[in-house]
Amino acid sequence: MRGVVPNPYGARLMTRLARLVLRRRRAIVFAWLALTLLGAYSASAVSKRWLEQFSIPGYSAYEGNQRTLKTFGTGAQAPMTVVFHSAGDITKKRGLAKAIASAAKVNPGSRVSSYFSTGSNAYVSEDRHTTFANIYPPGKPSFNSDVHIKETRQSLLGATPPGVEAHLTGRDPLYEASSGGNSGGPSVLTEALIGGLGALVILLFVFGTLPAMAMPIAIAIASILNTFTLILLLTYIRAVPGRPRRPRCGDRLLPVDDLPLPRGIAERRGC
Repeated sequence: MRGVVPNPYGARLMTRLARLVLRRRRAIVFAWLALTLLGAYSASAVSKRWLEQFSIPGYSAYEGNQRTLKTFGTGAQAPMTVVFHSAGDITKKRGLAKAIASAAKVNPGSRVSSYFSTGSNAYVSEDRHTTFANIYPPGKPSFNSDVHIKETRQSLLGATPPGVEAHLTGRDPLYEASSGGNSGGPSVLTEALIGGLGALVILLFVFGTLPAMAMPIAIAIASILNTFTLILLLTYIRAVPGRPRRPRCGDRLLPVDDLPLPRGIAERRGC
């Protein structure tokens, strides 16, 4: 017995679409292959088109950092902090300024502030056994930025004179130590491979044959890559959003994410 079609118009539309695809199957396959290759190019090109920014334009911290970046070439990246400790007066130890300079050379163009460059006791502890220095790497922060933390630490330790303990800390070194160290567990790549293998087993169980299993994978690859093509086109159509308004009198708290301070610290602004 022939089943009742609840939506005859939809059934006729799908039938026409299926017949059109079958008649033009070669052209459609080549079109999808061309779009997929274009998507592969777009996936690598789209990262150069969008703006990677972690601050709010128009606020005092952002504007100050932008002026610093324009003048000195540094200030946008979070600083790395070098800490020295010794049993005696740390300011009397020779070679610390060279150790700081050696660490700063790992990122050419870095700016340094310390007791040895300023003469300020603000960089020295009360018992004068400990001092610190800030190294400001050049450039702007992004998802792909690298300030070479391991190389900086190695250069610092190699140039530190005997009898002095040296440590490298800061936002980025602490983050790398908490997330990038060897925890004994599987790596992200290993976990991805295990997950992908499990997905292939499930697809093989559902579809039964390798050709049938390969079709949804091919469709997923083409769809994901073509999404990058659409995003790349949007970067040419849609301009960067306008700057938010500047703070007005009465705004109590302003974020200072650009400053080398812990996230969440706020600055009070008067009228």
